[in-house]
Amino acid sequence: MPTPSGPRPTALRQRALDTATTVVQRVWGLAKRHGTVTPGHPLSRRFGSMGEGSWVSFPPGDYVNLHAVHLGRNVVIGADVTLAVGMPTEEYPADCEPVISFGDRTTVGKGCWFVARQQVLLEEDVTLAPNVYITDHNHTYADPWLPVGQQILQCDPVRIGAGTWIGTNVVVLPGADVGRNCAIAAGTVVRGTIPDHSVVAGVPGKVVRRWTEEDGWQPPMARPVVVLPGWPVGVPPADRTPTPEA
Repeated sequence: MPTPSGPRPTALRQRALDTATTVVQRVWGLAKRHGTVTPGHPLSRRFGSMGEGSWVSFPPGDYVNLHAVHLGRNVVIGADVTLAVGMPTEEYPADCEPVISFGDRTTVGKGCWFVARQQVLLEEDVTLAPNVYITDHNHTYADPWLPVGQQILQCDPVRIGAGTWIGTNVVVLPGADVGRNCAIAAGTVVRGTIPDHSVVAGVPGKVVRRWTEEDGWQPPMARPVVVLPGWPVGVPPADRTPTPEA
C-alpha cells in the first residue's frame, strides 16, 4: 500500500507560509496604526512643536535634531519621511529657532526628504507628493583636490509658498523661493524665485504657465476645468494687493 507523499507536505508547507504571511501583515498593520505620533504622545516632545490635529506616520524616516522641526496644526507627515537638521554630529541648542517648519494643513507624501541647516519653510496648505527632496545647502567644489563631499557647505534658505503643490520626485535646491499656489510638475528641479500662481516643469525648472489678474492663465488652459456642484471655491487672500480700478 503506497504511503501518502508529494502534495500533502507541499500543502502543509503552503498553509504554514500563508499563516506566517497573515501574521506579519496583521502585526505590521497594527504597528502602522499604533505607531503614529500625535500631539500629546510622549514622542511628540522630540519635535520643537506639534500643533493640534497633526500626525507623523509609521514607520518614520531618519531624524536628526528633531527639536529644530516644527509642525503647525493639522499637518500630515507620511511614512519614511526624513527630517534632518544639520549633519549627524552637528548640535543645535534646545531653544534654537525653527529650521524646518511646516505650516498648518500641510501634507507630506511618503519617502520625502528634508535636509536643512539654516531654514526650510513650508507655508500653509502645501501638498507634497511622494519622494520630494528639499535642501537648503550644498557642498562647494572650488577646491580641485579636496573630495567634494569634504568641502565646505553653502546655505541659502528655502520657502514654499502657501497652497503650492509639488509633484513626485521633485528636487528643490538651496535658495528656492516658490510663490503662492504654484504647481510643480513631477521630476522638476526647482531653483531661484518662482512667482505666485506659476506652473513649473523641467530640469532646471521653468515657468510654463502663469496666472495674473490682468491676463488670467497664459498660455490658456488646454481644456476647461469643470467645478462640480458643492466643490469648494477659492477666495483671494486678505493680504493681496487689490487691482486698481480703471
